[in-house]
Amino acid sequence: MTAAITSSRPSPLLRAFTGVLCAALAFSPLPAAAASPASFGMFAAAPAPASTGNTIGLFRLSGDPASAEALRSQILTDMSAAGYNVKGVALDIEGAAGKVKCKGGADACVGKVIEWLNKGAAKSGTVYDYLIYGNVGGPTGASSIVIYDVAKKAKVKEFTPSLNPDDLILPLALPRAMVANLNNYRTPAASATAEEQKILAELDEPAKTPEELAAEKAAIDDAVGKVAAGQGELIDTSNVQVDLKKDFKDFCRTGPAKPRVNKDDPKDLRPVCKRGPTFGYFQTRAWVALGLTAGALLTTGIFYSLGLAARGPYKSALDDLNNSGLDKTDPLQSDEYTRMAADVADKGNTMRNRLIGGDVALLTTVLLAGVLAVIIYQDRTDAKDFIKTEKSLKSVSRIQNVRGGPILSRGMQGFGFGFNF
Repeated sequence: MTAAITSSRPSPLLRAFTGVLCAALAFSPLPAAAASPASFGMFAAAPAPASTGNTIGLFRLSGDPASAEALRSQILTDMSAAGYNVKGVALDIEGAAGKVKCKGGADACVGKVIEWLNKGAAKSGTVYDYLIYGNVGGPTGASSIVIYDVAKKAKVKEFTPSLNPDDLILPLALPRAMVANLNNYRTPAASATAEEQKILAELDEPAKTPEELAAEKAAIDDAVGKVAAGQGELIDTSNVQVDLKKDFKDFCRTGPAKPRVNKDDPKDLRPVCKRGPTFGYFQTRAWVALGLTAGALLTTGIFYSLGLAARGPYKSALDDLNNSGLDKTDPLQSDEYTRMAADVADKGNTMRNRLIGGDVALLTTVLLAGVLAVIIYQDRTDAKDFIKTEKSLKSVSRIQNVRGGPILSRGMQGFGFGFNF
């Protein structure tokens, strides 16, 4: 059996249609969606993360470890409480500059640090708007904390505090000041309105000419001179007389003296009524000096009395020696003579020592009496000044609330007095 093999060839019409279709596909533009690789999910590029405007990159602070970490923690707390999105950076600014191989310092390398930082942060969709970096010195070292605007590539504010371990206020106040500065930077205060500027302009006094200034100064000098002259006439106390005996009852005190609050507080110089005008003006030091003088005088009397008492035995022993008829050159009588002579010398030394003690005590008494006299004079002089001041105040108080001073205004210049009767 023979199979029949046949071959079919496309018709001319079909070949013509196919050619027209291929030509149309070759020269026709592709759709925009097909032409862009982003239309296919597997080839689409990741969109750039958008800035939120409040993201802060908080670097570690270099310097003193304890102070730096405490301050960084407080900055994180206060910035977060103010609504900022704070992201901690594991390095300080110097360490980050080393990562990007920049040796120009923090201010010079912050741009490269931002580029390196944003590349790593973009994977998590983070864009840093501001940076905070700096260093914290020790008790005597300088500190610098910087807030940096990433978009404007400029410092918002640089703080240079002097941090001290004993200062408990600054570590709390500094982060709050940083928050306030950043808030004011992001939302500046509105400028003054036209109405507010008008009010401010009306508050300012118009500028004065040199002639007006000179006339005003002359008026002030003249008024001050009149005040001095007028007050001098009102408070003239040159005629006030003080008599310690006659004025004693008017100014003496019956109770204890007023205690002094501190060393600058004046002493209570009022005399004591019960002591009379003679001893009433004595202050404490006068009583001390009087006691010492009296003690020295009593000691003088005791020594002189003892010396005079020892004179009798001395004279008696001397008379016994002279009347004994002993010959000191006679070996048989020399021992007895020596014994009686030694007794005379011993009683004579006793008398002499007591009289010398009396002389010393007398000299001490004279010196203490001089000191006492000076102290009494000073106390009475202070009392006179005190009483004179009190009497002067009483005479001045007859006119109550005396007021005087220059009057300077646009409408009038001069001097004025006021009294309340």
